[in-house]
Amino acid sequence: MSPLRIAFCLLALLPSGMLIHAQQAEAPPPAILEIYRDPVKPGKMPEYARVESEAAVACARASTWPYMAIQTITGPQTEVWYMEGFESYAAVERSGEPFVRNAALSADLNRVQEAKTNLVGDASVVFAHYRDDLSSSVSLVQPRTRFFIVTLVTVRPGHEREFEEIHRTLKLTRQRASAADNRVIYQVVSGMAKNIYLIFSAYQTLQIAGNALDPPVEDYSSDVDESTRSRLDEDNRASVVSSQAWLFSVNPAISNPDGEWIVDDPGFWRSSPAVPRQPVPKKPADPQPRPSPTHN
Repeated sequence: MSPLRIAFCLLALLPSGMLIHAQQAEAPPPAILEIYRDPVKPGKMPEYARVESEAAVACARASTWPYMAIQTITGPQTEVWYMEGFESYAAVERSGEPFVRNAALSADLNRVQEAKTNLVGDASVVFAHYRDDLSSSVSLVQPRTRFFIVTLVTVRPGHEREFEEIHRTLKLTRQRASAADNRVIYQVVSGMAKNIYLIFSAYQTLQIAGNALDPPVEDYSSDVDESTRSRLDEDNRASVVSSQAWLFSVNPAISNPDGEWIVDDPGFWRSSPAVPRQPVPKKPADPQPRPSPTHN
């Protein structure tokens, strides 16, 4: 088993700090986001999915951790990202303890890793810190999430202040206007080049996600007045080296989903091989009828 994948398994086993634990509608994203990036070779995705579905079953059988796999629809090559979250590095450190005691799980994941040898390129692990001051107040994984847009922004060293001012202004402006805002922003601290920010936006349908890929000029252009837009344009020119928007789909067939996700979207998650091995909690009945919530 590769050191990177072992590291991912070690990082993912502490339930108390998980991204994938059932979240309340407005639960904050985890303080530390860990992403295991698997670059899949051309033409190998079907076999890769078969192998990774075995890993999902092994994880569910061992009652370890839920995790979400997201797969690129756009970008230079097919990548699968496995996302995991923690509230502290102390939690990261403690998370390896259950793994070393589970020899069966270790053997299963070693076998899976060996089966993937000719299916993937060089994997990598990324750590990023949640930026509450820049993000909206939504959860990273919202009910019935099926797609993500992840924008990778490289910021010019020494100009982080200008970039962050754009998103602080946008956050405040949209809050005051009670406007829709689903940005969740992380700043990379390890595993990628320095000065990269990851902006996650969750969507229920490809139609909505696709429309969001075509914003008017800049993300903030329709939210602020002309004077503010001019200032933010200057900050953008001074701070941003490059920006890439990648479209991802959630891949249930290679995920080990949280029970709350299954309840929110049972038909979608039925294709996960881990689902039959997990008890699916039932949502308590509402004491009084209420309107259905609206999500992205």
